[in-house]
Amino acid sequence: MRALAFLVLAVSFAVTLLPGPWGDESVTDLFLYRSYAELFLDGSLPYRDVAFEYPPLAAPLLALPAVLGSGDDAYRLTFAALALALAAILVALLGGLARRTGGDPRRAMLAGAAAPLFTGAMLRTHFDLAPVVITLGALLLVVSNRPRTGLAVLGVGVMTKGFPIVVLPVAVAWLMAHGRRREAVEGTGALALVVVTVAGAAAAVSLSGATEAVTYHLDRPVQVESAPAQLLLGLDGLGGGRAEVVHSHRSEGVRHPASAALVALFTALLVGAVALLTVGVARRSSTADAGEGSDARMLTLASLGAVAAFAAFGKVLSPQFLIWVVPLAALAFAWRMPALAAAATAAIALTLVEFPAHYADVVQREPAALWLVAVRDAVLVLVVALAARTLHQSGAHPRWSKGAPPPVATPRLASGAPARGSARSRWRVRRGSPRPAPR
Repeated sequence: MRALAFLVLAVSFAVTLLPGPWGDESVTDLFLYRSYAELFLDGSLPYRDVAFEYPPLAAPLLALPAVLGSGDDAYRLTFAALALALAAILVALLGGLARRTGGDPRRAMLAGAAAPLFTGAMLRTHFDLAPVVITLGALLLVVSNRPRTGLAVLGVGVMTKGFPIVVLPVAVAWLMAHGRRREAVEGTGALALVVVTVAGAAAAVSLSGATEAVTYHLDRPVQVESAPAQLLLGLDGLGGGRAEVVHSHRSEGVRHPASAALVALFTALLVGAVALLTVGVARRSSTADAGEGSDARMLTLASLGAVAAFAAFGKVLSPQFLIWVVPLAALAFAWRMPALAAAATAAIALTLVEFPAHYADVVQREPAALWLVAVRDAVLVLVVALAARTLHQSGAHPRWSKGAPPPVATPRLASGAPARGSARSRWRVRRGSPRPAPR
């Protein structure tokens, strides 16, 4: 099955190198990455000599493809090769996570292998696959009973591109719900150690430069494709203040008198969404045996739902952020959660329709393009809502897989021991038969 999945990946990835909508590179970050890479290989240091907007571990990642050549074509092809290697690792990790979480590994791997057909060229012209792969590796370690190492790896993801941090509260809540307080504390400490060490090294190179990398994102206006930006443009259309599209921070943003208030509101929505997912996984885990596939599924679902929330409610929603949603779409397909899989896939596909072909239309505020982005943003919010609903429904009313018998209450004697001839003693599950798992 792995061979078939990798073959599908190779074919779908090759499509993104062909002319046409899947290979459209008219808007890309490769020129920026290449310019950084040339400077780094010439001896310049991020933050001190180069104004670098990404976390520290992104620097060696961007420089690596330039080792074989920093010309336009050489860097483009080498970066694509790196993306293909990361995509292959992604496919393998999806299979491992599906296996650990009671899903179908074949479905997960094939869905992940077909991802380039839904993301198009942005999969190989941005480095977002790297933090996604690191996040999945961290989750696989946690569900494989290695939470300290897993959270340390998650720290590496945070220092590559910050969004994996939203997985931390979910993972800690999952561990605490199983009475694994020490592992939760030590794992959080391991993540903090990685983050402090890497951030400290960046600050040692240039404290002012590292600080500017943080303020760069704090000062950035809402990005034109984000949900807050769409609401600001809508307010303008309804006469609720003038929204201006401006070029700022290497992107197009929206400025409006209500920008600060709306960013605060969406930040609160993000915190609320992550809290809801965290409570859901803690509630579900407190009623399940640690190590069950269904329980590990809830951790993975809540973690990837939190990542989707980061994209859905943040003030920046660059098209490549939809790469973060690929694992959730693939695993939902493997878990046979059709509504969640369809919504996640639709959000990714709508982004391919919009970007880059109609990005200029969005900037020019063409109504059809703005509606397309607004629908995509709404579908992404729906993805978060479906993930949260599944967690909370599973906690209160578990659904059991087709073909697997539901659990039967066990009568007990006054001493607490199971009664002879009880339902449990009469129910035997033959080796290899499926375990009951909540849906």
